[in-house]
Amino acid sequence: TSRNPYNFILFQPGVSGHPNPELGIPRTINTNGLTDRINYQMDGMVDTESDRHGLRLFPISDTFVREVQTVSNSFAPEFGGTAGDIYNVITQSGTNDLHGSFLWLHRWQDATAYPILSKAGSVKPELKLNDYSANAGGKVIKDKLFWFGAYEQLTRGIPAPVTITSANAAAIGIPPTLLAAAPGLLHGKFVDVRGDWVVNSKNTAFLRYNYFSNDFPFNTNVGGLYALDAGSDFKDRAHVIGMQLVTSITSNLLNEFRFSWPLRSNSHFAGSLTGAGPAVEIPGIARFNGTTAAGDRFVEKIPNFNENFTWIHGKHTMKFGGAWQANVDLQQQDNYTDYFFPSVAAYLGARSGATPFSYSNVNVSGGVALGYHSHFYSFYGQDSWQVTPRLMMIYGVRYDKFDAPPADRNAPLVLSRNFNSPSANFAPRLGLAYKLNDKTVLRASSGIFYDAPATNTWYNTLLNNGSIVSTASIFPTAPGAPSYPSFVGAVPAPGTPQDVFTTSPHFRNAYTINANLQLQRELGRNDAITVGYIHSGGRNLEYLHNINLINPIGALADGRPVFAKTVSAATRLYPQFNNITDQDTGANSSFDAGTLNYTHRLSRGIQMSASYTYSHTITDAPEANGFEQNGLGIEDTTDLKRDRGNSYVNRPHALTMSTIFTPTIENGNTVLRHIVNDNMFAFLTNISSGDQQNITANTILNGDAKTSGVTRPLFVGRNTVRGPNIYQIDLRYTRTFATLWERVKPQFIMEANNLFNHPNVTSLNTVAKVDSFGNITTAPTFTPLSTVLEGRIVQFGLAVRF
Repeated sequence: TSRNPYNFILFQPGVSGHPNPELGIPRTINTNGLTDRINYQMDGMVDTESDRHGLRLFPISDTFVREVQTVSNSFAPEFGGTAGDIYNVITQSGTNDLHGSFLWLHRWQDATAYPILSKAGSVKPELKLNDYSANAGGKVIKDKLFWFGAYEQLTRGIPAPVTITSANAAAIGIPPTLLAAAPGLLHGKFVDVRGDWVVNSKNTAFLRYNYFSNDFPFNTNVGGLYALDAGSDFKDRAHVIGMQLVTSITSNLLNEFRFSWPLRSNSHFAGSLTGAGPAVEIPGIARFNGTTAAGDRFVEKIPNFNENFTWIHGKHTMKFGGAWQANVDLQQQDNYTDYFFPSVAAYLGARSGATPFSYSNVNVSGGVALGYHSHFYSFYGQDSWQVTPRLMMIYGVRYDKFDAPPADRNAPLVLSRNFNSPSANFAPRLGLAYKLNDKTVLRASSGIFYDAPATNTWYNTLLNNGSIVSTASIFPTAPGAPSYPSFVGAVPAPGTPQDVFTTSPHFRNAYTINANLQLQRELGRNDAITVGYIHSGGRNLEYLHNINLINPIGALADGRPVFAKTVSAATRLYPQFNNITDQDTGANSSFDAGTLNYTHRLSRGIQMSASYTYSHTITDAPEANGFEQNGLGIEDTTDLKRDRGNSYVNRPHALTMSTIFTPTIENGNTVLRHIVNDNMFAFLTNISSGDQQNITANTILNGDAKTSGVTRPLFVGRNTVRGPNIYQIDLRYTRTFATLWERVKPQFIMEANNLFNHPNVTSLNTVAKVDSFGNITTAPTFTPLSTVLEGRIVQFGLAVRF
């Protein structure tokens, strides 16, 4: 119902996560025990944003998608750039026959449920949807030159309810008009134009252009304790040029060349209701008066090509190739002045002018912009060898190189003056398929798989190495501190030793050692079952830790050292700085999974694919520079193993099912045949264990400011709480009215997301109150906080396919 083809990632054995109701990637995906590790491609060309793990570069519309390919678990050497999954979209092309479709979808508001976690008595927000899409393809010259085009215009409401209480709003002076649910209307447009050319008997080529735009008011800092005047709007643009040339040199020699140049540019800015500022936050009460989420900009272009050469020789099919991409990035920070007040009374005193310095602190960001370039390239060779009629082997090796941008040679911190780009990234791989009998096949494979580093690893160091002052926190007692409501025009130089980032001089590229065993058995002419086991061990995973703390002044009862908050040569390794966040490598993970997959090929009107995964994922630390859980460090800088525990994406049970039912009556009453035939019911089922969460203390216990919000009470392991199980069933019903002129089919469509309106909650309140020793004095409430999923949504539409 999201019309987001990226959600198909979840319907692959061994993968779990939550679908995305918008146009982005699915949320909290477990891919071989790692979070959101996916190499996104379109027609075999780059569609992966480089700055953080797990982000697609540009959205796609299913109106121009012909096929989705997903590959995971010990894939062949020709695939790489990730330790998780390969996700490739194949776009549509024209043919000798004119074909296409038109589709209109509209949301049925009366049948749509209140959003999950809506307050009792609240007004149901209008979950708008209007979606128009069309595509068509045909020939210019028969058997020679073809065209295809697609267009989609989408308006979707994603409201975010505001939870500021009426009493608090009245006390602060926030008008009721700023407490309504943020409408969050996404306005998306997709364009796809493609031409295919059969040059001659040996050469074929295509050229494709894609465009995407998204204008999204009330996109960020909305809902919850954010009043409407704290939000910001969003604008996103993408342009993609792609081409492919395939040459059949001889009957057993094939060459494939692909090139693309994608560009993505997006920014946040003040919206129609955004306050003039400065922004104000009263923790636990409200955020209002201005936004902290405007002025930023992200621009990325990734020119890239890949070359593949295939040679068939006897029982061998050998393949060789390489790829190159340049990541050209520009990132600009938000620009804001943000006052924090300890209470409503303190804010009112400052607003009246009686106590203009009654704030706790004011945070400032100057909107610093920084550009940087990096390069990724790879080479591989593999051989598919039909050893015997029963045995097939695939073996080979891959080499990946990820070159960092130049470091700042004048960085105040010596560790930040050079970036290490490891070279020894050789990845051998071996797979085999053995036919035990006519109905049973055994498959086994193993290998090493290197992970492309997130380029934010280098950006964080370039921006926060001590030479650029991009943000600051000012206290009311500091010299020159502003009086509320003054803006801070320029970010002041830090009056105390500042916090910085660095990248470890011993930085290594993360990789997994992956092994996969499957036994597939044909149960009947149309049914098959596959039993499998997956083991994936992550190595050199990136994590964050504070390396500047030395000489502990004590220890907690569970052995965690406690560090001094004062900065001196006795307490800091580099006393000219306070905290130094090191982006280091060396964390490990372990993923073990048993999979069971059942497939029923289309027969008697039923087609089904069902997959169950039982797994356990353990990691040493929160993953760094990912789309989710970004910026969380380890708790004990002296012992990485103290953070070893359940992964953030550990879901022991995951069941997905895709079912299509098309009832058919061939004989009997004409009226009955007309009623029963030409109906299609499609079900998507996604059931899984709830999300893992930390129990955290309400205060920092070890003196390390970089563990704020993640410090755990005494003797509490990482991610020991599990949220409620997830149950979601989606339905699409399609009724074909008739077939006109032998090829035109008008249709009615009805869709339901979360058909049974299960209250799928993905986040709980897990904060515990502790005493000064770290003992829990008040247990967490475990009350539901938020969700990335939706309640029941019903929409209907009309389509014409020809």
